[in-house]
Amino acid sequence: MLIPILLVAAASLRAADPSGAIDALFEQWNKADSPGCAVGVVKEGKVVHQKGYGSANLEYGAPITPQTAFYLGSTSKEFTGMSILLLLVQGRMKLDDPIRKFLPDLPAYMQPVTVRHLLEHSSGIRDYHGLWTLTGPEDDAPLKDSQVMEMLRRQNGLQFQPGEEFLYSNSNYFLLAQILRPAALRHLRDFAKEFLFQPLGLTATRYYDNRFQLLPKRATGYSPNTGVEGGPAPGFRINTATVDVVGDGGVFTTLEDVFRWFKFLESPQGAGAQALKLMVTPAKLNSGDTAEYGRGMMLKQLRGLDIWSHAGGLRGYRSEILWVPSRKVGAAVLCNTSNITPAIYARLAANAFLTDVAAVETPVLTQAELARKAGSFFDAVTGDIVQIAPQGRVLGLNYNGTTLTMLQQTKMRFRSVNAPLDLEIEFKDAGDKDEPRFLRVESETNRVVKWERMDARPVQLLDARQYEGIYKCGEVQSQLDVRFFDGKLLLEQAGTAIGEMQLVRTDQFRLGTMTLFLSRNAEKKVTGFRLNTGRVRGLEFTRTADQPPNQ
Repeated sequence: MLIPILLVAAASLRAADPSGAIDALFEQWNKADSPGCAVGVVKEGKVVHQKGYGSANLEYGAPITPQTAFYLGSTSKEFTGMSILLLLVQGRMKLDDPIRKFLPDLPAYMQPVTVRHLLEHSSGIRDYHGLWTLTGPEDDAPLKDSQVMEMLRRQNGLQFQPGEEFLYSNSNYFLLAQILRPAALRHLRDFAKEFLFQPLGLTATRYYDNRFQLLPKRATGYSPNTGVEGGPAPGFRINTATVDVVGDGGVFTTLEDVFRWFKFLESPQGAGAQALKLMVTPAKLNSGDTAEYGRGMMLKQLRGLDIWSHAGGLRGYRSEILWVPSRKVGAAVLCNTSNITPAIYARLAANAFLTDVAAVETPVLTQAELARKAGSFFDAVTGDIVQIAPQGRVLGLNYNGTTLTMLQQTKMRFRSVNAPLDLEIEFKDAGDKDEPRFLRVESETNRVVKWERMDARPVQLLDARQYEGIYKCGEVQSQLDVRFFDGKLLLEQAGTAIGEMQLVRTDQFRLGTMTLFLSRNAEKKVTGFRLNTGRVRGLEFTRTADQPPNQ
């Protein structure tokens, strides 16, 4: 079980030799035939740990060093957010400027969206990565700005009114890069180089918007091999970035440059200080509620201390950059393998040097208090399903198929610790039961949810062939097929099964992260479905044929 293992690791990291304990954490990657990570910690302006574990390139056996360049994925949003905020400080843009002020040819549905909404992930614009995935691209398919803009232009509207909800979307930071061009009269890569990277001495940091360009000391991205049945297999395969899009991602950097970034976070000066203050101001929704996100920075806690951080991942790269402002401690974990969660290890590495911080006491609930919170619940808006049950002295939670152990913060608020998902749930007293009121997921969503209690027993699938057919969506130019085969209702794309559709409620199916809400006409015939998947909601698929294509 992941939680106890990492809590034990956290305790060991507060030993007399924290660097040695960090070495032990990364031992499994510290070999020439494995990709790995560059790991660094600074405290009060001094580098207290820096080391490479594993190889930057398996074919040449090049070791990872503090000078190795890693792709940051979404951790790039720290630098995109700072670039936009520097532009604001320069007076060339305002937080509440409509984005169509800079790009008037953007689709009309984006009219109410402002710069603030993009920075704070409250625009309601669908995530382009989610849209692109639904088109069924090849694993190594390239992606350019023009393709992303074409996808966004095809959308019919927003997922919600801007400011109503926090919903993380890569489209927001892609569009920030687009509106920066006319506002700054230059591309993001050039603006960031002149006003951010060069002034801070980040000489090895750059936005990489041409996948054919040479890059000194670049780490190749890898993923573990998979066997014939989809399980693990020995060795690794190359899985490097083929995306030329920047803004939401695109930055390559080194551990040495991250140390210089920490120096800026510790002692910002001039325009940078003004921009940083704006950056770590929590996103505020129309309701007055705030999110655990600023403007390019996740705002979380570690052992009761506020932290600024961002996680990132794309293909065979993973990263986390974390800063504890009150203790002037920074930790970075930059990796070239997809089978690691740097957010966990960055927190453990920082924790090793937070020796003067008292442990946070959590309340212990009785079995009766835990039992009041048990049940199965669904969110009618997204189709998300949460199953809750006591696990000994703690609370177990299954969120859309991911099993987590939740630790108490208060008698009504619980949070996963060092788990695959950073999830928080709050309950309210509802008579003989406690009902879930609020759920926040890994800086992904922030909204009050009306969870409805559901029967945990499986729903029987009757007359499965009534759902068979071809379904098309113009907004993503995608076709999905439903086929009943070998006793299973399968969702397929381009002749390949995505997986089995599980009926959870009347005319509501789940498949992985997808929820399908079926629609019917007056004659009760299935005419299509509305699809939600992660950061994309409300895509309408219309049934165009009653039979799936021949195999």
